[in-house]
Parts: sequence; C-alpha cells; structure tokens
Amino acid sequence: MVDNNTNKHIYCPNPYILAEIMPYGNVYPCSCGWIRGYSFGNIFEQSFDEIWNGEKAKKFRQKLYDNDFSLCPGCQNLEILKEIHDKEPKLISEPPERILLGLDELCDVKCIFCRGENYKVDTNLIPKDKEDKLLEILSPWLEKAKYVKTNAVGEVFASKISRDLIKNIASKFPNVKFEIITNGIQCTKENLEKLNITDKISMMTVSLHAFTEKTYNKIVKGGNYKKVIKNIEYLSQMKKERKMDRFELHFTVTSINYKEILDIIKLCRRIDAKVRLLGLDCSRDLEETYNKINIQDKKHPDYNKLVKLVHSQEFLNAKDVVIQGHDYFVGLEPISFWDNLKNKIRNKCKIFGVL
Repeated sequence: MVDNNTNKHIYCPNPYILAEIMPYGNVYPCSCGWIRGYSFGNIFEQSFDEIWNGEKAKKFRQKLYDNDFSLCPGCQNLEILKEIHDKEPKLISEPPERILLGLDELCDVKCIFCRGENYKVDTNLIPKDKEDKLLEILSPWLEKAKYVKTNAVGEVFASKISRDLIKNIASKFPNVKFEIITNGIQCTKENLEKLNITDKISMMTVSLHAFTEKTYNKIVKGGNYKKVIKNIEYLSQMKKERKMDRFELHFTVTSINYKEILDIIKLCRRIDAKVRLLGLDCSRDLEETYNKINIQDKKHPDYNKLVKLVHSQEFLNAKDVVIQGHDYFVGLEPISFWDNLKNKIRNKCKIFGVL
C-alpha cells in the first residue's frame, strides 16, 4: 500500500476520527470485525487519554503509517483509500469526530441471520455501578464529536439505556448529530420527539431485509411489517423536508429475499433513500441457518439466479445502491461473490464501508 517510487503512504483517517465503543466498554478505531478485535482500551477501566492516546493507539497509528495493515486484515476499504501523504506519523490525536455506541444488546425482534432461538441477551455489558455515570464517562469522548451513531448491537428504541443516553447527549452536546440504526418498529414521530432529536438526525438507517410482508415475516421474527412501512413513510417525509441528511434501508441478501432486490431498489427510489445490500454474516449459533440461506456461496442452488439478477440491466442502471460485504465467522472461508460483484459493477454502484 505504499508508492515505492515516492515513499508515500496510504492514509486511513479512522484511528484519528472514529471511536467504536462496544459491548463491555471496549474501544475500537474501526469495525471490531475488520480489525479482529484490536481494542485501544476500555472506558470502564481507563481514562480517555489512557485509551485514545495510549500505547495501543500509538502502535496502531504507527503501523498504518508504515503501510502495515496486519492489525486490520478484514478491512474492505484498502482498495479505495485514495489519500496519500508523506508527513511524519501523527501518533497523538484530538478527540474523535465520530462515536459509534453499541453498549446494549437488547432488541425487540430476532432476525434469522442475527440471533438464533437460544440466543440470550447479556444484561451485564455495563457494570451496574457505571450505568448512572455513562454520560460522565463518555463526555471526554464527546468533547469534539460531530456525529454519534447508535445502536450497533441492539435496537435503540427497545433499550432504555440507549434512549436515555441519546436524550442526555442531545441535551449536553447540542451540536452533535445522530446516526440511528433501527429495525423501524418503534421509530415513530412520537418516539423521536421524546428523544428531542428531530432536528439533530444526520442519518437514519432502517433494517428492512424484505419488500413484501410475507418475506419479512420469514426473516424478522417478532416484527411488525405494517408499522415499519408506516414509519418508513414518515422518515421519507423527513428526508424530503431536509430534516435529515441521509436515509438508508438495509437489506441482507439471502436465498429467501434475493428476488425482491429490484423491488426494494424501486421502493428506495420512491422514498428518497439509498439501499445498502449486505453480505451475510455467520455468527453465534447460526451455522446451520447460514448454510441454508447463504446464496453468496457458489454451491448454493440459487447462486446463478442471483448472479443473473445483479447483472441485469435494471440492476446495473440503479442509482444509490451500496454494496457492502461482511466478515465471516466460525471458521468459514470468505465467499468470493461480493468481491467479484464489486469488480464487475464498480462503475455502476458506489462501493464503500461503514463510516
């Protein structure tokens, strides 16, 4: 990743501007799956300075400057990092501009590719003696934050911890904008007004994963399709009235829903949203389900049908489609489908990862 002729380096901004604060308080400079769990530290055990500008943080930044990406083997953005520099490495950083919060796993649905029937929510992600001090603990991290994204590991509107934290951040840090990830069921006008953030939304992401109610019910157990669609219409109106900057629907591609990809693209066109097509993760206790629905696998009986669909002129002509591959777990090798797809339609679809 270095230009040998000029000794210039590819520059990754994440360890300077992004902090992902995840379950149990661990802090990551990027998606923890991409960097294989390399944590700068823990907000419940260390101070801001000890974490953000500690030895582990300096080591990470130095390695990236040296074009050593061994700590982030899962990165999907190396090929599109365009900015180069030849300055000395900056190992000490100002507080991050973007904070991603994933401190509560509580969710009001079970998607078949996310949580199995036996999955138990861990209620001990935050030490009991720290729950009432979350805003105080997070304040140094929020000092110069422009954006706060939540919830990365659960449902924000189902979690009192997440709701209270958003409301408190909005009150104490009025210039912060929020990026909300939700399944959409409780994302109503009333609930957004209770959080006092209707004028502070930078981005709203609704995980839909289906176009029809029948398909939705197969994927989202315990969901409410009609409520989600109603709330999506409200969010669409907010976007059209320029009360938020970006609006996305997430659609994890499986053998159950792939035939609805073109329909979801049309829906997004109507509601002024982007659609993000996600690769399938295999995690927790879901290997059996994963193998049945993993249409990205060349061995899957419907693989060629998916390939035909994404090479159709209608798909290739679609605008505002984002394709995001994922890491793979439980020892499974990465499937090449998404890499092949990105190479073939690079000029038709904008490819980028999180943040």
